[in-house]
Formats: sequence, structure tokens, C-alpha cells
Amino acid sequence: MPLPVRTAAKYLRPTGTVNGSSVAMPVILNTVSAVVVMDKKTFQNEALFLMTLHLIQSMRDEKLITESEYHIAERQMLEKYQPFSGSLYT
Repeated sequence: MPLPVRTAAKYLRPTGTVNGSSVAMPVILNTVSAVVVMDKKTFQNEALFLMTLHLIQSMRDEKLITESEYHIAERQMLEKYQPFSGSLYT
């Protein structure tokens, strides 16, 4: 005789659906007073900064570099890439 099986339906909740296109579009940042569009170079600098920041954070977390070396590297990356969101990380 088979065992009774509960269905998962009573545990599921409906979720919202997304309306719109999934086509790649230029990156736009909505601010309080304006819309800022990043050009390709600004976007590349932002991406490189974030990737590098992640790498040096990992190195710090794994004790490969000291906290002081981390802050030095972070400042160097801020100067080199001048990311749009850089002031958020300092």
C-alpha cells in the first residue's frame, strides 16, 4: 500500500511577475534629482573597481594581507579606477 504524500501546493505562494524586456540596456542610475547615464569607460571602471575590491577583501579575510595593506590597496584602486560609487565604499 503506497504511503500518503502531501502536496507542496499549500506551501507555495504566488509571486509577482516582471513586465518588460530583458534586452540589455544602458546602465542608468536614478538619483533624487536626476538620471545619470554611465558611458562605457565609466561602467568598465566601476566593474573593475568592484572586482578588485572583492579580491582584496578576500585576501584580507584569508589573512593573506593585513588590514593596513587592504586600506592601502583600496585607496590605490579608488585613485586608479575613480568609480562612480567609490564614495560609498570609503
